[in-house]
Amino acid sequence: MLGYLLFIAALRCEAQGNLVPNPSFEEVDACPCAPGFEPGGKPLHWEKWNWSPDYVNACIDQSCSLDTLLDVPQNGFGFQYPFDGDAYVGMFGYDGNADYREYVGCELLEPLVIGQVYQVSFHANAAFGGNYWAPSWASNNMGLLFTMDPNIWSDTEQPPFALRNYAHLHTEEVVSDTAAWTLVSGTFTADSAYRYLVLGNFFSDELTDTLHVVPGPSLGSYYFVDGVCVNRGGGQSCAPVSLQEQEAVRFSVFPNPALDRLEVKPIVEPGVRWEVLDLVGRLIVQGQTGMGSLRIALTGWRSGEFILRIHGKSRQHVRFVVIR
Repeated sequence: MLGYLLFIAALRCEAQGNLVPNPSFEEVDACPCAPGFEPGGKPLHWEKWNWSPDYVNACIDQSCSLDTLLDVPQNGFGFQYPFDGDAYVGMFGYDGNADYREYVGCELLEPLVIGQVYQVSFHANAAFGGNYWAPSWASNNMGLLFTMDPNIWSDTEQPPFALRNYAHLHTEEVVSDTAAWTLVSGTFTADSAYRYLVLGNFFSDELTDTLHVVPGPSLGSYYFVDGVCVNRGGGQSCAPVSLQEQEAVRFSVFPNPALDRLEVKPIVEPGVRWEVLDLVGRLIVQGQTGMGSLRIALTGWRSGEFILRIHGKSRQHVRFVVIR
């Protein structure tokens, strides 16, 4: 049976031997310029298995009329940088309308071996602040399911992928973090030679817990997914390695809480992009690092909690508080 671990952190899967093709959705025939996982608008090896999931990629430009819908980090459903690379997928996890669900699936690089223990994981983020839609709920049960047969949709409406009220890996807790990626990770002993993997919420509305994240009309919960991993338990693990375990934290912020300014040091890489986001993922300020230290003026900022992200060779983030 499944044992699961749920972490809320900025984590990175460094595993090798992943049985998931194109696990971070980076590989494409061409830069996408079509919504709904239609031809020309989906990552290689992945298909829509139910209704109309979405694929967004930073490679899109203004020559595509849908650039504001399919771009990264700001797109039709929310604001979020990828967990890894330049792309991710998105799907409705809940909308309160007759168990409507969106799924994406792929064929594994090789079938699972009966009796073999596997490490499985993916990263999820609750979408918020989109250009066109504004999901206002969060939900649980986002998960991963193995199957023997596919359910690929090549048109707008085909045989639905029926709810199972079961998944080999899923979140029992509501995933409500709109700023950071949430890691969903666990182990699974294969009871069949499964050939396919599908992502989404496989539980009915009655069995799905929800949380109203922001006021306003309900548009359900919508999730971005990135960094999917399936590895044999006896080989390289999908278990994440935190930034602190990869290497010592390369910068600190002070004072924290802060009043008029925030200082960040040491900065060993000049010219690295940084940005500050609020807890719903809205960009507050951005810039590039200099040599030595970074000072951010906080005059006029409201009280609250914010996230500083510094990119570069190893992405890092830290939360800080502004007080008035």
